Amino acid sequence: MNAALVKELYEEINSLPIVDIHTHVNWKTGTARNIGEILSYHYYTELTNSARYDGEPLPLDDPRELTRLIYPKLELIRNTVQYDWLMTISREFLDIAPEEWEIDDNWEAIFDRSVEVMDRADWAEELTAQADIVRVFLTNQYDEDLEGLDTGFYSPCLRTEPFVLWMDRPAERAGLQRFLGKEIRTVADVRAVIVQAFQKFVRHGMGYAAMSIPANFVTGFVSDEDAQRLLDKAIAGTPWDAADRRAWGMFAVNRICDACRNFGRPYHLMIGVSRDVYRQGVPMGQDLFDSVNSMSGYDYILNTYSDVRFPTAILSDTSGLELTAAGWIRHNVYPSGHWWYANQPTEIARELRRRLDSVPGNKTIGYFSDAYYLDFILPKFRMFKFELAVALAERMERSLIHPNMEPFSFAEAMLLAEDLLINNPMDIIALDADED
Repeated sequence: MNAALVKELYEEINSLPIVDIHTHVNWKTGTARNIGEILSYHYYTELTNSARYDGEPLPLDDPRELTRLIYPKLELIRNTVQYDWLMTISREFLDIAPEEWEIDDNWEAIFDRSVEVMDRADWAEELTAQADIVRVFLTNQYDEDLEGLDTGFYSPCLRTEPFVLWMDRPAERAGLQRFLGKEIRTVADVRAVIVQAFQKFVRHGMGYAAMSIPANFVTGFVSDEDAQRLLDKAIAGTPWDAADRRAWGMFAVNRICDACRNFGRPYHLMIGVSRDVYRQGVPMGQDLFDSVNSMSGYDYILNTYSDVRFPTAILSDTSGLELTAAGWIRHNVYPSGHWWYANQPTEIARELRRRLDSVPGNKTIGYFSDAYYLDFILPKFRMFKFELAVALAERMERSLIHPNMEPFSFAEAMLLAEDLLINNPMDIIALDADED
């Protein structure tokens, strides 16, 4: 690695503003209120639970107590990139040096200092300006109150799991019925509630529809008649079996795709989650992935809805080449970011090189943070930007000596970086599209 070239590229790339196309930020607050809320991010509760398991439930509603409990375990995860994120937040935003985290029983001083900084009335604006974050896409439920949303900064994105995965749950149907203003008795009612959700979100500057999709999900055609039989069965209180869930999932995903087509919005697919695998896990720390998950299950919607854009994220390395190949040949598939367990330097480096070598330069969405607070966006993007600088520097050097490679200049590297980080996300999601 040419350290000087990487450093020069990184500094230029790091000067680019941040467009973050997938987060879980609460737009009404934006930032964390104290370091305990930072430590409640599931990466830290997962890692410390794994490093030193004690079987006790975590006091997630008491940030001070949570900090006290997690603090002594942090030394066990100092090798992880997640610890690096924490130290960046501490150093850059809170003016707390990493060395202070190494002092025994210093948790209370750190907590109090974090409150002093993060409790400032204009803290979210200060942090956003310091990190140069210019656009943040959210994760929102259909019935979430979006009044007052700053659509110049935030873009709401509709999660579609309630329509696709949970229609057999009485409580979920009751919520959908309240939102629709009438009972959901027919597949026409299901169509209507999906359309009403899209209309609401488009009024508030909708980014896209999205879903975290179970491993080995399959798409296909299901008739209205078959879907109605399934809905009738759920309403009658008869449990769905695996075949029923699979068929309803096919039907409902098609209806979401219909709405994406009609409203001109992308459908962001996040593929491959296996839920509730680890019974002793902390909240949000019980899910893994299936390494034999295949994108072939999405052939139906990718072919049938060729006019819908599908930004796509995957979890496992076995799906990485599939996604690259899909982005290579399919005009409507856009490799998107490095999600969850793939959101660390080793996986980013490999997948980034795959995509740079094979996917058209206007099709890759470089990165998203998946952050729960604005505080996490800067350290996570820095991680990606460094790996991008390394990959681009390597390409520049190879182009100097490779017998079958066109020259690749610093200026070209920066243009490609800007495409991955800014131009492609905005163009693919098409915020300026006609939303009539």
